[in-house]
Amino acid sequence: MLRKIAWGLILVSGLCRGAAPISLVFEDAPIGQVLQALAEYQQLNLMVAPEVDGSLTLRLQDVPWQQALELVMKMGRLSIEREGNVMLVFPEEREQEKQQRAEAEREAAELNSPLHTKTVMFKYADAAALNTSLQNERSRLMTARGSVTLDTRTNALLLRDTQKALDQTIRWLQQLDVPLEQVEIAAQIVTISEESLRELGVNWGLNGEEQVAGALRASQLRVDLGVARPAGMLGLTLAKLDGRLLDLELSALEREHQADIIASPRLFTSHQQTASIKQGTEIPYEVATGNSGSTTMEFKEAVLGMEVTPVVQGNGRILLKLHISQNVPGRTMRSGENEVLTIDKQEIDTQVALKDGQTLALGGIFQQQSATGQTRVPLLGEIPLLGGLFRHSVREQKRRELVIFITPRLIRSD
Repeated sequence: MLRKIAWGLILVSGLCRGAAPISLVFEDAPIGQVLQALAEYQQLNLMVAPEVDGSLTLRLQDVPWQQALELVMKMGRLSIEREGNVMLVFPEEREQEKQQRAEAEREAAELNSPLHTKTVMFKYADAAALNTSLQNERSRLMTARGSVTLDTRTNALLLRDTQKALDQTIRWLQQLDVPLEQVEIAAQIVTISEESLRELGVNWGLNGEEQVAGALRASQLRVDLGVARPAGMLGLTLAKLDGRLLDLELSALEREHQADIIASPRLFTSHQQTASIKQGTEIPYEVATGNSGSTTMEFKEAVLGMEVTPVVQGNGRILLKLHISQNVPGRTMRSGENEVLTIDKQEIDTQVALKDGQTLALGGIFQQQSATGQTRVPLLGEIPLLGGLFRHSVREQKRRELVIFITPRLIRSD
């Protein structure tokens, strides 16, 4: 089908006007005439505003009618509205002016709207933290006449604004007032022999899938001594094990005198909130105050300390951010007429991901224990002079390791 309209042609392929593509050929045609041709093809009525002017030259081959209309509107910087089978066409500036008038009317209505006051109390979130977040979003949630007052006594915010802005702001605040996930951190600080550690299933170092998935590599904590077969290792080492029966196993080893439980702290904390554990002493030392020669006594910690910040992840795992310090009394040094006790420090900051209820073992701090004794043959060993043939001295060396077991567990709320 070939139709000639004014300054151009519309070529229609097929018989179905709604689905068939069209071809347009216009040369320097008034834009109103192009729109008239498109409207006539779809049997639509057309109203063009007086401000619509200009001409177009176009050649479109086999394009959908809707795409052709959008291209013409884009090139002519026009806007269109449909009311039934009538197309209303006017310049984009008119649409912008319409939006500006609507915005001005909305602002005027807000200025004339009465202000209401609402107190929002929070069950879980900190009102001061929410107030800071609200100030960042205030221009989007509240009007220019609105105000926010923080009440730390009742953990609440006092809002004053129009009813519409209040409803919007309260919904936004309620979405943030959710409880943080609670985590129980159970720790066991024990001294234990290497044989007993192996019985517990401790295998120092992360490997296999855990080495890839974990946030920590054991090699980052261990410092080799530079020999083929070192007798020891400096620094802390890590291992993961199932902690469900750990308490029972440690209690059994303690009854058999194979382990000594130094402390068993148990802490409760929240998501991204730090919990700390310390075990040790404070060492006093003198500090000069001014030029008069007077001194004051202060204390320096020499403790085995651990700070844990749990981060609850969405995959059922808990990321532990760990700060571990082992500060022990060192050697004595002379400072003038006084003797000063030094403190040997060893500190590590790291993080490791665990499953809920999985246990992290931290080791690498060794203790040497020596014991001397004597064995003798009854009666014969007590004979003067000759008794030495029937008795001999025994010296026993025991090496034990200080190990910290950490087990995080999520606290399920009903």
